Formats: sequence, structure tokens, C-alpha cells
Amino acid sequence: MENNYTLRISVTSLCNLNCIYCNTQRVANPRELMSEKDIEDLLRAAFQAGIKKVSWTGGEPTIRPDFLKLVKKAKEIGIVRQSLTTNGILYSKIAEDLREYGLTKINFSLDSLESEKYKKICGYDGLHKVITSIDKAVDLYNKIKINCVVTKSNISIIGEMIDYFDKYNGKVVVRFLEIVPCGQMYEYNKSIFEDQFVSENEMLNHMKDIGELTPVKIFGDVPKSSYFKIKGKRGIYGVNPNFSVGFKCDQKKCPKIRVSPNGFVSNCTINLNHVRDFRNKTLEEKIELMKEIVKEKKRRDYSGFLHRQKYYDFWRFGVTPEYIDKKFKK
Repeated sequence: MENNYTLRISVTSLCNLNCIYCNTQRVANPRELMSEKDIEDLLRAAFQAGIKKVSWTGGEPTIRPDFLKLVKKAKEIGIVRQSLTTNGILYSKIAEDLREYGLTKINFSLDSLESEKYKKICGYDGLHKVITSIDKAVDLYNKIKINCVVTKSNISIIGEMIDYFDKYNGKVVVRFLEIVPCGQMYEYNKSIFEDQFVSENEMLNHMKDIGELTPVKIFGDVPKSSYFKIKGKRGIYGVNPNFSVGFKCDQKKCPKIRVSPNGFVSNCTINLNHVRDFRNKTLEEKIELMKEIVKEKKRRDYSGFLHRQKYYDFWRFGVTPEYIDKKFKK
């Protein structure tokens, strides 16, 4: 039976950027990544379990040589909505093909509008490529989204982003994100998070300095996010409290079925007891596992369960927690 869940697949732990708050020293092992067939099987299993929406993430999905084939295959299987989160470096080269093959929504990650700052944050001089990709996406879609991580070092980006993207006449939604205490940044230098963290309230105060805020509803897969119109501006601007605010899960607020780049799947990214191992399984076994995951998600008791993400590195980059290593030893 069809449901409203989204299969959020991290198709690779690799990335063509080296952002300071994300992945500065991690060494990924490409041999542990899911193959094209692994992902195709997951799509088929999801469709059989009633899932019709897929969100492609990573790492950076567009660096996979077979990414276009995966998007096309998802559409052929019956997936009706496909979204992509990308850094935009390569997107413009494959934008039209992605649209033709079934991509319906796109989110860009962008943390600076100044070339030198962008290079310092991302480790690559690529801002011009990202802007080209954004312009291309605006031509192809009615609305796109920009995700911007805000830190103490770049807090001025809030005003800069609003001024810059407001000229797109409401076709660009900008969402400002809190950084989270995870990954290489936190493991090697915990003071970075403490020194650089900017809360949701601080972001909102900066937005209020620009103009009066009027809340608007945008339905998506991140229920913690809130969005606003700013008096005197044409666009929509939001905030996502990755760290400072938790929310109590329920079936409507938790639509994701999450897939790690090395083949683990779960209906909950917080409680590792729900994780299943899809590695080295037949298609039939994967279909049954996916149906179990969906059934379990529907009947779970969400009351009093506070959602605060702890396992970003697992779901995005395949860095398996000790509990998973022990539970699913090969």
C-alpha cells in the first residue's frame, strides 16, 4: 500500500569538496559503497513497500559516474518524486538530463557568496560553478532551495543571502542551518563547535533586523524547519535548528526511511535498534526487509520520543557506530 515516506539514500560517502565543518580528515573507503545494483534493488524494494519518493544525498551524489542512470532507473521503477541535495559543482553539466530522467526537486548547499570565503570554507575555488548551477536550476524548476550553514565566522551571510537571492522573485527558498557537533570537526577539535555555533534564535534575530517576519508553511521532510516572509522582501527564508531544538517524533513528522552509503537501512536515524543490514541480500530478502521497516514505522509508539540527531557520520558517510559493527559483523 502506498505511503507518504521518503527513501533518503546516501549514494556515496565521497565528496569533491572538503568543508571545514564536515569532512576535513575522514578517509572514505569506496569499496564499501553500495553498487549500482544494490541501489536499484533498494529502489525496487522501496516501491514494493509503497514508497514513491526518493531523496538523493551523500557525500556528493553527482560525483557517482552512474548517478544519471540511478535517477532514470528510479523513474522507470515507479518513483514519482525525486529530490537531490548537492553542492552544485557538477550539477549544471547534467541538469537537463536529471530533469528529463525524473528529478523533481533540488537543494543546493552554499555557505558564502564571496569567492575567497567560499574557497576557505570548502577548500575549492568553485563559487562561480555553484552560481551557474543555481541559475540553471531556476530555469528548470518553479522553486529551488538553498541550504546555508551559519557560523560565528560567517553570520553576515544571512543578510547577504537574503539580499542576493531576493532578486530571483521568490523562486529561491533560502534556509539557514545550525552546525552540529559531529564528524571530523568535532572529533579533532571540539572547540570549533563551541566557538562557531549560532543558534536558531540568533539567526531569527538577524532576520528580524532586516524586516518583520511572517510565518509561512512549507511542507517538507524536515519538520523542525520554519519559514518566513520578510517585510519588503519577495522570497521565503527559513531556519533549521539542527542542534538547539529537538522535536517529538510522530508518523507525520518523521517521513524518512534512511539509507547509509554502505547499505544499512532504518526507519529511525536516532534509535539504532531499528537498523537493518541490506548487504549481501537477494532482492526478495530486501523487499521483505523494506516491508518490515515500513510496517514497523507505522506502528511505532512515538510518544515522548525526542528527535536529536547523533549519527550524521553514519547515515551520510557510512562511519558505522560500534553498536552496528558488533550487531552486523560479517
